[in-house]
Amino acid sequence: MKRAGILAFALWVCSGFSQATELAFLSLSDLQQVKQQLAQHRAASPTLAAWQQLQREAQQALKHPDPSVIDKGLLPPGGSKHDYLSLSAYWWPDASQPAGLPWLRRDGVVNPASKNDQSDGVRLARFSADVQALTLAWYFSGEQRYADKAQSLVRHWFIDPASRMNPNLNFAQGVPGIADGRHTGVLDGRYFATRVVDALQLLRTSPGWQAADQQGVERWFRDYLHWLQHSPLAQQEAAAPNNHGSWYCTQLAGIAWYLGDDAAVRAMVTLARGKIDQQIRADGSQPYELARTRSFHYSYFNLQALTALAQLAQKSGNGDLWHYQNAQGGSLLAALAALAPYSDPVKPWPWKNRDRVSQRIIPLLSLADNSLHQTRWESAIARTDWTAFSGSARGAVEQAQRDTWLISLPYGQKKGQQ
Repeated sequence: MKRAGILAFALWVCSGFSQATELAFLSLSDLQQVKQQLAQHRAASPTLAAWQQLQREAQQALKHPDPSVIDKGLLPPGGSKHDYLSLSAYWWPDASQPAGLPWLRRDGVVNPASKNDQSDGVRLARFSADVQALTLAWYFSGEQRYADKAQSLVRHWFIDPASRMNPNLNFAQGVPGIADGRHTGVLDGRYFATRVVDALQLLRTSPGWQAADQQGVERWFRDYLHWLQHSPLAQQEAAAPNNHGSWYCTQLAGIAWYLGDDAAVRAMVTLARGKIDQQIRADGSQPYELARTRSFHYSYFNLQALTALAQLAQKSGNGDLWHYQNAQGGSLLAALAALAPYSDPVKPWPWKNRDRVSQRIIPLLSLADNSLHQTRWESAIARTDWTAFSGSARGAVEQAQRDTWLISLPYGQKKGQQ
């Protein structure tokens, strides 16, 4: 790197990020610490590996055309391609019927027809992942090309009249022959909160971001928040006792936080306590998730939602989910303690299951330690092998490593540097 480039990068690092007050699901202080470590070439090896992977992902994102819901092949039942459309993953045509209708459920068995460009499920996941990766790459490196591309993606998806998504999920996770859209489809929108909200917070201080951009995305999210709060489909999702209900709380709370609606955040924390009442036994088990054919995945997935909301509630002063205990003695911490031993892939999982990526538990344990200023799960974090994966598990492992070591840092490491 030339001397001028080194100087510019040093100024970028030293400038910090004073214009951003806080983030919803990420820690601004952790991001600042990691950025400094990368600049000073003293990052831990898992951090460096995660940074290199993020750079590769961001480089690929630079090459992707800006996606839009209008790109899909199928026309939503409402008649507008601006409406989001997805098909429920575990439903299949009925081979005993001439037209295959109505489709039948095969829990845990993914129908490839739900994972192609004819609908929007994969497109939304790719869009939100690209926005997050590009924004983080810009934050850590200071290279404007990443921010420029992230801004372009955001404008194309949320703002531009010709390509914007209508702010609803009326036709999400539909099942041919049964329903055009179902309440379970609200789950698809979780990425708007967990990936996009914090990216928008970071991007608002990037060069090229205009007041009109800010107004446009806030308008979209206000409309979408109203849909989450008032749509009959969304209200059914709010009542769900399993991971769907947890993710509804987390999604709505993250978007409400972004819009400055503390009352809505507090309401979701209260609702989440009810989910803990319904979901978690005294021994930390989660019966709704253990009943699934992918019981490991859904046990982790439910706690991913609840730990994210617990962090947001704590940071925003809207309640304490970490220490909440239901009448039976069940709690979020009990559920994490019950799941933690299975972060070791050698320990057998005793329930029916189709897949298992043990490393996925680690970011949840690290987040709990960070939020509670403890080192309870330091040994489990330290012994994690981030190179142990096969086939489709690679992306999940890389994401878990990023969540633990790049966009956050284990509390034991931070404490050791104090």
